[in-house]
Amino acid sequence: MICVTIGRGRHSSLTEEWEAAAKAGTDLVELRIDCLRRDPDLKRILKQRPTPMVFTIRRGVDGGLWRDHEEKRLQLLREAIALGVDYVDLEQDIAGKIRRFGKTKRIVSYHNLKTTPVDIQDIAEKSDELDPDIVKLATSASTLADASRVLHLGVTGKFPTIPIAMGEIGVFTRILGAKFGAPFTYAGFNPERVFAVGMLQFPVVKKDYFYNQIDSKTEIYGVIGHPIEQSLSPAVHNAAFRHLGLNKVMVPFLVPGGDLETFFHELLWLDIKGCSVTIPHKEAIVSFLQQMEGAVERTGSCNTVVFDGDGRRIGHNTDYRAAMESLEAAMGGGGGGEAGDDSEVSSPLIDKQVLILGAGGVARSIAFGLMRRGAHLTVTNRHDERATGLAEEIGCRMVTWSQRATSI
Repeated sequence: MICVTIGRGRHSSLTEEWEAAAKAGTDLVELRIDCLRRDPDLKRILKQRPTPMVFTIRRGVDGGLWRDHEEKRLQLLREAIALGVDYVDLEQDIAGKIRRFGKTKRIVSYHNLKTTPVDIQDIAEKSDELDPDIVKLATSASTLADASRVLHLGVTGKFPTIPIAMGEIGVFTRILGAKFGAPFTYAGFNPERVFAVGMLQFPVVKKDYFYNQIDSKTEIYGVIGHPIEQSLSPAVHNAAFRHLGLNKVMVPFLVPGGDLETFFHELLWLDIKGCSVTIPHKEAIVSFLQQMEGAVERTGSCNTVVFDGDGRRIGHNTDYRAAMESLEAAMGGGGGGEAGDDSEVSSPLIDKQVLILGAGGVARSIAFGLMRRGAHLTVTNRHDERATGLAEEIGCRMVTWSQRATSI
């Protein structure tokens, strides 16, 4: 289930956006009452409920906009429960002050906007003692280890738990919580109103990640890189998985340069089946492989890692294969052998003059493929030293960036 968060300054705007969210097919709506600029009229707001709802009044210290007296906030929460809201969000420090009443379900929440505490497990267990129906834990994550520890709370929790590692590095926790029993995840509805760093928009969660189809048997795949926000891999792969009827999901893992070992160590428990690899890791990841195909050995670059049943990491280079097959098809067909194998090939690229702009992982893969097919290759890059290094490694010509327009 996906819970859309809505917060507006006016009562009329709040109810209008709630109705729009209902028409868009949302399962559940969180109303952020703290965003209202006037005293909330609960009877007016709750008169017509187009969807089930979570009633929330978030304080400033927890990332909200409530600036009035705390006792007034507590009274509004009690009134909402008396009016029969579906869910009420109660921060950990006030949950003991507000009794259970009627059919309203209690979300006992903990927010930390600065860090992920070392004792987050103890904090989660404290929530278990406060009569929750659901436990929500949202902390700011600065490392993969932080995000991993938060997500794991969904496995160890006594009650259904919504684990959220805030920030771009924790985006995957917002999706994978479903695999570990989270009753729902939070998503934005209006792109102009972002309520938490890393919160995804409703259409993305629903259509790019197929969140409502994720269950305990869903296999996990990832794309790793830095930056990673721009990657289309999750949307493309997840659409393909659903089209083929496969219970799999791909999520983004923000892995800073030099953190590959941390990634493999901290997220081992997720049983990830495979990863796409992008900047800046295509070359660095080769040293973490236990097995690799010929194209990886030749190019020193890997863009796909498959984890076999024994936990071995097997590297592939589909950049190489895709580029060669596409170029040869465009020029009238390829020659002898699959683009990724080690056999000699006869190719329409033989004796062709080719200029490559760039010297990164993809450029390396294409350069090796072109040289192997007998092309006359020239490489250039904005940074001369990178182009020089690649040219010396594969034995081709290099020109400076300023010479690129007249080099062939």
